Amino acid sequence: MHHDDGTDLPAAARSAAGGVLGGTDALARSLERWAADALVDEAARQRTRQRWLRVQAEEEASTIGALVDLAERGRPVVLDVGEHRVRGAIVGVGADFLALRSERDQDVLVRTEAVEVVRAEPGGRAVIGDRTVLVEVALDAVVGPLAADRPEVLIRTRSGQVVRGELRSAGTDVVRLRSDGDPPAPVWIPLAAVAVLVLQP
Repeated sequence: MHHDDGTDLPAAARSAAGGVLGGTDALARSLERWAADALVDEAARQRTRQRWLRVQAEEEASTIGALVDLAERGRPVVLDVGEHRVRGAIVGVGADFLALRSERDQDVLVRTEAVEVVRAEPGGRAVIGDRTVLVEVALDAVVGPLAADRPEVLIRTRSGQVVRGELRSAGTDVVRLRSDGDPPAPVWIPLAAVAVLVLQP
């Protein structure tokens, strides 16, 4: 998978992505690339900018504000998403999603609205990188660029269903996977139903 180093990104995209995370954090670089790709679409930029400004205005009293604080303190977290738990370090915060590096070194995207409980874990491994990347794009805007690389993913829906397969495409409100199986079969999942998306190593 190719990752841009950020030096040739448009200035607006670099600003939206919040700069390059220190070290060699591939997920952080991917977040910046996804943000840059999404911001090419002017309509998406205007739609997400208003949402992100609201988040910033309410930061001190919001879930996002608490998560950003945990991330900046380098605290590992446990997120309860329905009956499922995600453990790891927050390395990116979007308009309506979190990007984590899991205990298993997987890159995980979690829809913020699907998170029911947030716990800070005592001790644990430090966050990879120097700071959290803040991007003003929403989850639906980053899944499209992500699909271009056709990664193997695991998607957990809000109701707890789990689908594994190759991410083939993403439309305005749906993602399409080539599911695992013999033979493989296409599967469509509404984007609004996606709670957790795990990029398989």
